[in-house]
Amino acid sequence: MANLKDCNKFNIHNDYYTPEYAWKNINHILPKDKIIWESCMLNSHKSKSAEYLSKLGCNVIYDCNMNMLEKQPENFDMIVSNPPFETDIKKNILKKFVELDKPFIIIMNSMNVYSNYIRDIFKEKFKYLQIINPKGKIHFDKLLDNGKLEHIKKTSFYCIYLCYKMNIKNEDLWLQ
Repeated sequence: MANLKDCNKFNIHNDYYTPEYAWKNINHILPKDKIIWESCMLNSHKSKSAEYLSKLGCNVIYDCNMNMLEKQPENFDMIVSNPPFETDIKKNILKKFVELDKPFIIIMNSMNVYSNYIRDIFKEKFKYLQIINPKGKIHFDKLLDNGKLEHIKKTSFYCIYLCYKMNIKNEDLWLQ
């Protein structure tokens, strides 16, 4: 058994982007008749997440200059996003999502669901959470020093899709 406290400190990188296949994995769940806000786009000018969701037939809004913790669009039905990896930022984003109380689907490290902060943030709304489990790891696109994105297949953790108020059928919670 390994103890993470015995491991060297991991570097945290928030400059990884969602690959197209990560959204294709859940295309059958994404509503095409709702306005989806891709909320975690602040300073993510290289991200193609909103473009990928649009290609799948979703009605997507986003703003790379909007800090979702401070401002939200006036009209949206749900959130689909991939929040930054850094825990303190992610906790603040999750708190904002609970405050907004809109349905969402977000990609996050599977270990987060075991953290105390998830239970503390969602409290009585914990009952509205569902987890979609992908087959294998989701690998991300990394912004390189030359400004290009490269698909990196070295992700050291497993991700899940954390869903809130989505009422997803049980058979759709385990992806093939």
